[in-house]
Amino acid sequence: MKNSALFHWYKREKRLLFGLSVCIIAGLLVVFSQALEREMARAEEAMFRTVVAELNAMLVYKTAEKIAQNKKAEIKNFVNHNPMEWMASTPVNYSGIEEGDYANAVPGHWFFSEQEGTIVYRVINTDMIRIMGADETEFVRFRVALNYLDSNNNQQFDELRERLVGLKLASLQRYQWIAIDANAAQQIN
Repeated sequence: MKNSALFHWYKREKRLLFGLSVCIIAGLLVVFSQALEREMARAEEAMFRTVVAELNAMLVYKTAEKIAQNKKAEIKNFVNHNPMEWMASTPVNYSGIEEGDYANAVPGHWFFSEQEGTIVYRVINTDMIRIMGADETEFVRFRVALNYLDSNNNQQFDELRERLVGLKLASLQRYQWIAIDANAAQQIN
């Protein structure tokens, strides 16, 4: 009989250890999934910034090309055009030209809106970015614009008065990527 009491206690302890192990593993899975989500958001931001940098570099190259050809006046013709057409190879997450409803645009992809004359990125992790001055919180829009020295501060290029520097990728709304941590989450909410 002594052994049967010991056996029942061991059985209960075994269940307790199993339950405790399940709780620890579940907690670790939650921490792991949060870390994975954070890193995926950082990867999206890095890919976004890389494409923006590539587009800006390509616009500098396009400007230099026209200046070297002594065709500086032609630079104005590139405003509001699709900058992806001028790249030797487009990013893998470029979907091409989208018209009308952007609901079909794949999250994490770039596309060009011919109607608006803008290059647009659809955000995957919309809770990781703040887009100010826009109704839609999942699209970041850019436009190819003239880069010039605005001497009279009227925000329009006056060919006779102002010096044309080249082309730039102008953001149509302010945006800010947010690192996922406790402080940023508190600031968002």
